[in-house]
Amino acid sequence: MIAKLSDQAEQMAQQLSLDKVHLADLIQDILDVASKSGRELGGNIVCGLDVNGPIVDCDDSELNAYPGSSEAINYLIAVPGIEVTLCTGWDLASMAFFKENRLSVEGLGTVGEYGMVYERKGIHRYLYPHNEDEALQFVKDVLVSAAENDVKVGFQGNFSTGAGAIYIEGDHNGNLLEHPLVKGRRPTLAQLAEACRPDSEVELDEVAGRLRFKKDVGNMPGLYKALVKTHPLISLRVERDGENDLAIWIDDLDKDGFDFESLKAVVPHFEKRSGRKALVYEDFGVDLIAAAVEEGNYSKDAGLRELGREAFGHDEFLSIIIGDKRSDIPKTLTRTLMAAQKGSSAEQIAKEENIPSFYPLDVRDFAVALAEAHRIAKEG
Repeated sequence: MIAKLSDQAEQMAQQLSLDKVHLADLIQDILDVASKSGRELGGNIVCGLDVNGPIVDCDDSELNAYPGSSEAINYLIAVPGIEVTLCTGWDLASMAFFKENRLSVEGLGTVGEYGMVYERKGIHRYLYPHNEDEALQFVKDVLVSAAENDVKVGFQGNFSTGAGAIYIEGDHNGNLLEHPLVKGRRPTLAQLAEACRPDSEVELDEVAGRLRFKKDVGNMPGLYKALVKTHPLISLRVERDGENDLAIWIDDLDKDGFDFESLKAVVPHFEKRSGRKALVYEDFGVDLIAAAVEEGNYSKDAGLRELGREAFGHDEFLSIIIGDKRSDIPKTLTRTLMAAQKGSSAEQIAKEENIPSFYPLDVRDFAVALAEAHRIAKEG
């Protein structure tokens, strides 16, 4: 054991059942990598926490945080000079629920949706400009593609319009029915119709169990509000209803035999109609990325840097991200450190590519070790 724990860190280690030898070694690793890479640990730090992996088990669709995560995050937030935020590909709607109902942590921001939008102190800032027309066109394109390919879709509650996130046949395949925004919250078709009005003209056919509407972009505002904002992640089947109309209904049964290869086969149709690049995930989620995103610098670390500038103004600061995969690794390595989760693909990538990194087990040892390393560096 090289680094000596403060009394406060000792207490947190005991409260969180952290191995003190491991914790001291991790603190020393943080100090060493900062020294070798010329990073200033004693100054201001903006700290980004990935959710799946560091805070929540990747297989837990109900987003239950590891025991002690809230206490660890609160401990880090309380350190002067350290700003803490979630830093995730998740949409801000899901993360607002997560913070309020799973973490109960105040003062925690969110950088979400590939860094295209962030929330700090209740205010949303858009790195990728919000475009209402783009949002409405996206909803139309997805619904038409679903009808043409005979698959059901659910829309994620994204704030940004650069990354349109959907699920295809994902209720059971992707365990979507257990998502906290879906479980116990599924609306009736009548409630869905009410959420569409008055911004979209829709006809509720209770006999057929269908909600019918014109597929014109001009008729999409209410559907966008209902499917993306009011009732996100509700899976809908879609069918053509005449020349210019569509019909939707709620269905919690995935298509029989629809597997991951089936998903990959159908996604190019969505890409072609929307003019977007698709990222396909094993939970049957699909992110459809607008062309303008490819041309700009929209990433988790870019969003984290913007939030840091808001927090610290003109003062210099260091960015640190804890994550478990390639998308968590900063694209811009200047004034950043990577906390690559132990045993993850991010650890392997960081070592192979010589990215300045240290390797915590999860958010709990990360938070306590970083707070201690910051204190030690600040005291010189």
